[in-house]
Amino acid sequence: MTSNRRTQKVQVIDHLGVKRLGVWMIKFIISPTQRFLYRATGGMAFTTAGVDRNVLLLTTKGRLTGKDRTTPLYYLRDENRIIICNVNPGFERTNPWVTNLRAHPIVKLQIGSELADYRAREATNSEISTYWPRLLNLWPAYGSHFELSHQRAIFVLERA
Repeated sequence: MTSNRRTQKVQVIDHLGVKRLGVWMIKFIISPTQRFLYRATGGMAFTTAGVDRNVLLLTTKGRLTGKDRTTPLYYLRDENRIIICNVNPGFERTNPWVTNLRAHPIVKLQIGSELADYRAREATNSEISTYWPRLLNLWPAYGSHFELSHQRAIFVLERA
């Protein structure tokens, strides 16, 4: 894929991410498909979604059911730490992975073919100041959603 075509693809994805229909498509079509293909290929496919947008699979334990729930997410690396974020778009409830993570902070991550247990904690104010600009660069829709809802959850994950 040429650089120009890749840039256009990223712009379409960015535009989609700020729209109500786009959020629905990501939640009910794109994420389940990506999760299936990521797992089916052992982390060889769908590990990226555009330029410098790496994807991991986060598996949390359901806070009410105790069942494993897996969600594909963009992430940042900061040395040995993994940074993940969810920003409520203002027209939905808090994403279940956020509430599950708060209830059960030990999670499984699949990054490519690597599987490992991590312990999650919410980012400090200082860390938020550091990571938020990088997260906005990673997924500009975070900024649009935050302007509407003023609700965000940023987590720092370290190997358990």
